[in-house]
Amino acid sequence: MKYELVAFDIDGTITRHVSSWQFLHEKLGQWDDNAIRYQNLFLAGKISYKKFCRLDAAHWKGMEAKKLYDLFREIPYAKNAVQAVRILKEKGFKLAAVSTGIQFIVDRINEDLDFDHTVGNRLKVRKGKLTGGVSIRVGHLGKGRVLRDVLRRFRVPPARLIVVGDSEGDIPMMKMAGYAIAFNASNPALREAADYCCGSDDFMEVCHKILEVSGITSEKA
Repeated sequence: MKYELVAFDIDGTITRHVSSWQFLHEKLGQWDDNAIRYQNLFLAGKISYKKFCRLDAAHWKGMEAKKLYDLFREIPYAKNAVQAVRILKEKGFKLAAVSTGIQFIVDRINEDLDFDHTVGNRLKVRKGKLTGGVSIRVGHLGKGRVLRDVLRRFRVPPARLIVVGDSEGDIPMMKMAGYAIAFNASNPALREAADYCCGSDDFMEVCHKILEVSGITSEKA
């Protein structure tokens, strides 16, 4: 099979931190009773994902976007993720990222790794400062819908798509793909949905598997 497009999750997959929302709360010393309470209300199904995000975003109203972006430079990539992504690009794959994370980590991926397309949620900014609002582009369990748009954008059929993810939210993407890889799998359902589950935390394993199933060899990998 000639695979053409690889779609990645970001938080917990390409990067080590599992939630860019929680990361920002923690770095600003705001992982307080309210932030935890909002998360628990959402997980219990008592508030919608949209309301959960709006409550979170309100914490950061008035903060300078540039300073927050600089904080996200501290998040480490998964082991060998940068090298692995570069090899895949050299081998001709189109690379996309679909994330429920916020723009600071999504924009960093674009800047560092030169992805062909990325989609994530965005905290609203006016005159360089956060307004307290949020634009939800990728909803909870909504990655499949977004990925359909990505496939249309690149004119790639699902059979020629590979998906790489780590959590339950990536399962809708995996169900669409010709081949699915679980990396740092966080629950049994994800492992069940994947065609291959990585046994290590080294992202080069992801690269090797993509090249293998695509019938490509690489001296650099």
